[in-house]
Amino acid sequence: MAKLEIRHLQKKFGPLEVIEDFNLCVEDREFVSLLGPSGCGKSTILRIVAGLEELTCGDVIIGDQVVTHLEPKDRDVAMVFQNYALYPQKTVFENLAYGLRVRKTPEDRIKARVDDVVTLLQIAPLLERKPAQLSGGQQQRVSMGRAIMREPAAFLFDEPLSNLDAKLRNHMRVEVCQLQKRLGITTLYVTHDQVEAMTMSDRIVVLNHGKIEQIGKPLDIYERPASLFVATFIGSPSMNLFAAQSDGQEIRLTSGETLSVSGVPTGEVIMGVRPERIRLSDCAVPDSLNYRISMVEELGAQKVIHGDLGGVDVSVVHNGDGTIPAGSAWLTLLPDYLHFFNPRTGKRYEQD
Repeated sequence: MAKLEIRHLQKKFGPLEVIEDFNLCVEDREFVSLLGPSGCGKSTILRIVAGLEELTCGDVIIGDQVVTHLEPKDRDVAMVFQNYALYPQKTVFENLAYGLRVRKTPEDRIKARVDDVVTLLQIAPLLERKPAQLSGGQQQRVSMGRAIMREPAAFLFDEPLSNLDAKLRNHMRVEVCQLQKRLGITTLYVTHDQVEAMTMSDRIVVLNHGKIEQIGKPLDIYERPASLFVATFIGSPSMNLFAAQSDGQEIRLTSGETLSVSGVPTGEVIMGVRPERIRLSDCAVPDSLNYRISMVEELGAQKVIHGDLGGVDVSVVHNGDGTIPAGSAWLTLLPDYLHFFNPRTGKRYEQD
């Protein structure tokens, strides 16, 4: 097992800079996710670590070795791809054994290693099948098994669950996480799915246009987003945002409503509140705001309510039982869960 470091990584495609001075340290046995929208550079970073893509400048260090200019086979990493990348003409056994055979590992050692891996992944009955005879989840297990066969210093996962249906994706998410903890292998995981990142990771790196927006533990990023991008990218439904004016003691929304909130810098601000941090009632209470309901999504134990608050589209997550008021209601924005951002830089204001 080993620590994985990326120092001052830069990547250009011609004049286009897609990664700008990226720095990250993944500690030994840690699970870190690169999270961001399509085109933010996360897969490019992973491919550079694997040696499948050349960097423009910077260094990749695995353990105590600088591997920046080593071939992929010499980097002691194993990569699990989105499309599984199995050899279609080979059986499961042959797919698992291939990497060790290339290294001229003795057959008895290969057989013992395959037995260990298929027992771990519960795929022993599949050994004589070919990839076309396997389900998506089984193919993904074989792909992970091939990576485990190498006993690498680090795992690299490139959106490995995105081709699975929702139910299987949820199941495999738990399996991958449990497997990584059991093996204790340093892991860098790429995903655009915030649920994957939030539930699986020790830390998350949120990327936007090749730059790091925030690094932190999942709940820290959720509860204290460092920027407007993070605030709206993390969470579903996304954070509600309001343009407002602050005098240091009171917040006035553009629609005229006011809230008593101290410690916020004076001037223009963007105020944010997550849909689950709003209380809904059918009558006015102190500091409540009038809300016109347009639609209710019934999600079983939870309801997502959509409507208008002073000209702003606002979503509310309602976990309680009972009937939702028809037409209009009253909202209370919980002061302890309000977030404030600089409208020019998008960065978070810290309240005094």
